[in-house]
Amino acid sequence: MKRLFALCLAIGLALTPPAMAQDWKNSWSPGQARDSVREGKTVPLSQIFRSLKRQYGGYQLGADLFDRGGSPQYRIDWMTGDGRKVRFIVDARTGRILDRQGA
Repeated sequence: MKRLFALCLAIGLALTPPAMAQDWKNSWSPGQARDSVREGKTVPLSQIFRSLKRQYGGYQLGADLFDRGGSPQYRIDWMTGDGRKVRFIVDARTGRILDRQGA
């Protein structure tokens, strides 16, 4: 049973799309994100959440901080006030929305 599990895990990792592997490799740890906010290099997520709530209503489903070519970006999954799921890409330095995917 353990061998079967290990085999399935190995196959899954081998077949992971490069984009997913890239995201994982470039994601920031909670400690790195906290230090970056404390040093004034990135905008706190709470500030971005308040802005999204004002514009779209609803609430945050998930958020991650990634490094995209030397530029920190938040990827935020959001449920709007009218029940639509939207993914925002936000410049972590300025809080500006760079991309919006979904309804």
